Amino acid sequence: MGEDVAQDPLGERYGLVGVRDLDEYAEALRRLVEWGRRERCVALLSEAEAYAAAELLGQFAQLDPPAALNQLAASLASRLYTRLGA
Repeated sequence: MGEDVAQDPLGERYGLVGVRDLDEYAEALRRLVEWGRRERCVALLSEAEAYAAAELLGQFAQLDPPAALNQLAASLASRLYTRLGA
């Protein structure tokens, strides 16, 4: 897993370089989301794109609700839905 992320300069910027497995990856993403909550918001997606992303994240979250990545997906989907007013 670390090799894939190591090739990505954004992975290095956001602290994802060097993760060894899905548990570490989920933890690194959770920290990144927490960090993101303290930053100012910037529109990167259209409303339709954000809704589609929320739907995909929500569907993924339902596959295995107790799994760390799926819980993170559920949290992100919820935040997107909230911002969309859905």
